[in-house]
Amino acid sequence: MTQNELTLSGIKLNLWVLLLVVPLWLLASGLFVLQVGPQNYWHTLSHVMNGTFFLVLLLGVGVHELLHALAWMILNRKGFRSISFGFNVYSFTPYTHFRQPMKVWKYALGGAMPGVLMGLIPVGLSYFNKSVALNFMGFLFLWAAGGDIISLWMLRKLKPNQLVLDHPEKMGCIVINEEPNSMLH
Repeated sequence: MTQNELTLSGIKLNLWVLLLVVPLWLLASGLFVLQVGPQNYWHTLSHVMNGTFFLVLLLGVGVHELLHALAWMILNRKGFRSISFGFNVYSFTPYTHFRQPMKVWKYALGGAMPGVLMGLIPVGLSYFNKSVALNFMGFLFLWAAGGDIISLWMLRKLKPNQLVLDHPEKMGCIVINEEPNSMLH
């Protein structure tokens, strides 16, 4: 059995996520701003930015990590003991680590869960109820899922049932390649 890393260092990750901010904002909010009007958007946004907003944002970081943990625990039918949480001081990011190998599709689904539930769905709903706060919060949580988006992109060439192990220290995973002869035993 061979293994190879599919990872990014904290600094490279943060640079890539920084580069995502404009495209993500354009995708999440570009048409929304045209729908509600630029002046209304920026005026409303200036009133939304208060203590409650930042508290929700801070709590959202914890919820983001819990969503990864819950998805991986459910998909892999493993308990809370297979999860660890931490904070990477080099990339200045919290993380959730699943300690057991899993299939790529499970890793990807668990990786995508916070971006979908906290980013895409709120952004989509904001178009229907014209909520600037919901749209901006959804955009911010999509941006917070930037590392997850990059991780999903890195997985694109792997087979869905291939095994990976979440990397314990870097953003990404260790790809587990079974030797052709080991499949016969």
